[in-house]
Amino acid sequence: MHGHDVGVWVCEGSGFALSPVLFMQAVCPEPAPRLLLVKWKSAAVPPRPFRKEGALPLIYSECGRLPPWPYHLHLFAPQAPVAHTIEQTSSLHEWSWTVPVIGIILIFNEKYDRPPSVLSFNRLLNRSQSPKPNTPLAWVQAHHLPYVIAALGYDEATTSVEQFRSQHNLAADIPVLPGPALIDARPRNQDTQSSMFSSVFEHQKLAVDQEYARAVLAGLLKQIERER
Repeated sequence: MHGHDVGVWVCEGSGFALSPVLFMQAVCPEPAPRLLLVKWKSAAVPPRPFRKEGALPLIYSECGRLPPWPYHLHLFAPQAPVAHTIEQTSSLHEWSWTVPVIGIILIFNEKYDRPPSVLSFNRLLNRSQSPKPNTPLAWVQAHHLPYVIAALGYDEATTSVEQFRSQHNLAADIPVLPGPALIDARPRNQDTQSSMFSSVFEHQKLAVDQEYARAVLAGLLKQIERER
């Protein structure tokens, strides 16, 4: 611990599960993201998918002090197989964090972000009464934590942002930060075994723009300060 350690949850809104880890790698490539288990703390029995271990499997990145953040920053993201499950079964408050989680970054990818059709299976499910939110955005909003939306691949033009806000029914005070789409990562002269995720990312040659990722973090900090 470093005196003012805080955590940020990074999650995906449009279904491309690699985005949170690619975001982590853009913000702080060293040390590489690693696996982490966070224990269940609620008095209730853990949701069935987590009952055996009593823990939530995460991807974790310790970023340290990143200006303009006045804190020692830790990033958390759900492992791809359980991302949907945690959003349907539990909240962040039911897990034991070593640092307080003070904000959320929700990533949307224009390439994968499509509104459901009128007769889609998801919309039929949404009509049923469920105790848990049924979209990543609803799950994020239910936490009442400061959050920003990273809109990858969306044009900075006002009309594009307005269409995005309308599609997701976003209030005007929710920061939507349009930015470049996932880019092809050029081969680098580095040991391919340096990261447990490197083979996956090198195969797809995907990356989040580093300057944009830092701008998203700065936007979240502003939102946190605004909501204090």
